Amino acid sequence: MGRAVISVRGAREHNLRNVSLDLPRNRLICFTGVSGSGKSSLAFDTLYAEGQRRYIESLSAYARQFLGTLAKPDVDQITGLSPAIAIQQKTSGWNPRSTVGTVTGIYDFLRVLYARVGRQHCPQCSKPITAQTSEAIVARILSLPAGSHVSILAPVVRGQKGEHVELLEDFRRRGYIRARIDGQVVHLDQAPALGRHNRHDIEVVVDRLVINDEARPRLAESVENALILGDGTLIVAPAESATSESVPGDAGGLTGDLLLSSKYACAKCGIGFETPSPQLFSFNSPTGMCLTCDGMGAIYDFDPDLLVPDPSLSFFDPCIAPMRKRPGRWRRHIYEGVA
Repeated sequence: MGRAVISVRGAREHNLRNVSLDLPRNRLICFTGVSGSGKSSLAFDTLYAEGQRRYIESLSAYARQFLGTLAKPDVDQITGLSPAIAIQQKTSGWNPRSTVGTVTGIYDFLRVLYARVGRQHCPQCSKPITAQTSEAIVARILSLPAGSHVSILAPVVRGQKGEHVELLEDFRRRGYIRARIDGQVVHLDQAPALGRHNRHDIEVVVDRLVINDEARPRLAESVENALILGDGTLIVAPAESATSESVPGDAGGLTGDLLLSSKYACAKCGIGFETPSPQLFSFNSPTGMCLTCDGMGAIYDFDPDLLVPDPSLSFFDPCIAPMRKRPGRWRRHIYEGVA
């Protein structure tokens, strides 16, 4: 029998009666039937049990002593079977962040797979993202309108908990004057105390300059320093968003932060991207979770029209629909107190 199918011959587990069949591999298969027809006996007690048993037997003797031995299901032969994972219709606890991927552990491997092997594409032009040289980064910054006031920042902390006192003091001793902490630019000699248990973003202001042809040597040096401090990533920010002082002029059309990277960047759009990490693909991490639903996958809200279906009714009627289900003197006193 070829490898394209899982061949089962003579399955007699539980209420199965010498069942033989071929199942196509890499397909979604549904077993249907009345209660007691042998669906679970075939799927769980035969196929899954044999796949799990073979996988355990492939491990070393040292590993098997901790897992124990599994009994072979009552079947004549099964070929084409791979190691298996089974999810039964049982609930050990309700957790909105619990999925099939997290329960089986596959989710952790998928996050690493996408972060290490995945190929990034630009969200604007769909072109593959490649490494960008420091010269290309300098050229991208100089392509901003002449006269633009910008600041070069190096991201040194991204979503990490801690007070970061020693880090900020180290940059102050090295001659840096300002840093943007959680979106607020401060002088390093007046840095606020950070919450130890809170996550923080810290970007060191490497330089502030005006875009023109004469700025190329200074910009090239600042870019090199920022890439070293930021581990291959820097931020170009409008001057007013990266300084606590008023700066004449404007950013020349730069309305927000421009992320540039020597590791991942789109050569066409000139957009840089941070190095992919497993946390970027985790809905339990602030780095990867959706900011709208906080990684829950659902947004809970109420419909005012369903809550108050008849606005013409008074509060004591009551106009709020859920209040109608449990009328009583005690609740009426509560309504009167609220009113």
